[in-house]
Amino acid sequence: MTNLIIGYGTTGKSIQKYLQKINESYLIYDDNNEVPDVERFSDTKLQKINTVFVSPGINPNHWILKEAKKLKIKIKTDIEMFSDLNTPKLIGVTGTNGKTSFVNYLSEILNKNGYKSITGGNIGVSPLDYVDDINQYDFIILELSSFQLEYINSIHLEMAIVTNIFEDHIDWHNSFKSYTLTKLKIFNFVKENSNNYLGETDRRVVIDKNIQFNKVLNKKYNLDNYFDEFVNLMVTVCKKFEIEENEVINFLLNQPTMEHRFEKFFETDNTIFINDSKSTNFQSVYKATTKVNNALLILHGLTKGMNPKTLKVSESVKEVLLPTYMDKSLNFKNIKVTNYTYFEELKNLIHEKSKNYEYVLFSCGGSSFNEFKNYKERGEKFKEIVMDAMK
Repeated sequence: MTNLIIGYGTTGKSIQKYLQKINESYLIYDDNNEVPDVERFSDTKLQKINTVFVSPGINPNHWILKEAKKLKIKIKTDIEMFSDLNTPKLIGVTGTNGKTSFVNYLSEILNKNGYKSITGGNIGVSPLDYVDDINQYDFIILELSSFQLEYINSIHLEMAIVTNIFEDHIDWHNSFKSYTLTKLKIFNFVKENSNNYLGETDRRVVIDKNIQFNKVLNKKYNLDNYFDEFVNLMVTVCKKFEIEENEVINFLLNQPTMEHRFEKFFETDNTIFINDSKSTNFQSVYKATTKVNNALLILHGLTKGMNPKTLKVSESVKEVLLPTYMDKSLNFKNIKVTNYTYFEELKNLIHEKSKNYEYVLFSCGGSSFNEFKNYKERGEKFKEIVMDAMK
């Protein structure tokens, strides 16, 4: 019997490295990436598979997973593999928006206060990469996507944090209810309810009465680069580590803006340009529009099955640049809409229109994969276009 790794990206390669370390045999399957011949899986070998290790993003309807379930083959993730080891305490963070920032900032502020912490998971680093050094840390803070949580059946979390829940990835989860339940699943992995934290949620989210969590503060902070909901959640969680509110606020104020998340990267005498390429759902767009005035909003990407009626923007938005391929049901009442087809067209549109607005906000509302590898590449291209347009 042998193991099978599905997906030969960053996570798949980390699993491969760990299996080599513990002298476990394996085969690899990937729909897109090239796999070495000697390790390549063929469907004739499925009967010989003991455990399938699945990478995040592999659809549950993948033919291998369907066959594995029929044959009652174990399906596991790298997160579960790591949790089964004698690890430091694990903190799991999920949510629709803000989870990457939350994971990184929480780790930094813990390190500043005498704890030894490191991040992993959906941020692009498998915790399996830390196996040789796990005794150095008090906490490993894991960003967990809904894709990862879909497959995880058993992990041991010291604390679970859901930053917020709004509509996203409906094309993958088939319904908002299914997506919500997958996010809330994280609370199943924590022993103490006092270590559960839940941020802002869509009004349609129904919380099981058996799920208990800490009440998050609801104060107004009005920090330029942060939404109040994010700050309140950070302050509330940090109390658990005896870190005072004023220290959290000072810490946040001294952090550089995260690249591609409401990043103010360029300014003329009249206009501020903001790269919010990490905005890949409608709630994120709405939040961004509440922090600008007299704005030109640029949308981009695949809307992943989200309900077009859930897209709302603040009254500060005066014009929207909308891709022709985006959902035709998107409705912007009393707002000028200008269509574009190709990303490169934005250069001339920005040159022509930006002088009329205080803000040009690139808050996409969709995933980047129709034209780019990821949101980072998209954000870099947007900044390049702006700099060319404003020469």
